[in-house]
Amino acid sequence: MLTHFVPYLLCMLVLIVTVPVLARAESREYAPPPGVLLGIVIDGDSREPLVRVKVSASASGHTEAHVTWTDPAGRYRLPLLPAGTYTLRFEHPDYAPSSRADILLRANRAIRSRVALRPSSSSQARSPARN
Repeated sequence: MLTHFVPYLLCMLVLIVTVPVLARAESREYAPPPGVLLGIVIDGDSREPLVRVKVSASASGHTEAHVTWTDPAGRYRLPLLPAGTYTLRFEHPDYAPSSRADILLRANRAIRSRVALRPSSSSQARSPARN
């Protein structure tokens, strides 16, 4: 008679062990893997990479912005960002600022973008006329 209860007891044992493990995986302590925003910034006229462009990413509902600078090849990388909707802002003293809004970054994903900045009117006034 006891042999009829063995499958039932095994099933109950499995539930007793797995339910707490699954509940912990869905708890508030669980954070999805971070995402990455990366890309390149170029001069809108010459198409050359721009160095030392300040790139900042701010998420909707957060006051803290993530900031980096472009390297000599014009590349930027903002790693370890939580999933969310971001606005990217690009700033350089000799160029008009630019921004891209509503960038949806999903967990464990990378979003790439190529941005062309235009010289600002104040920097054009300081530089010699182009032919």
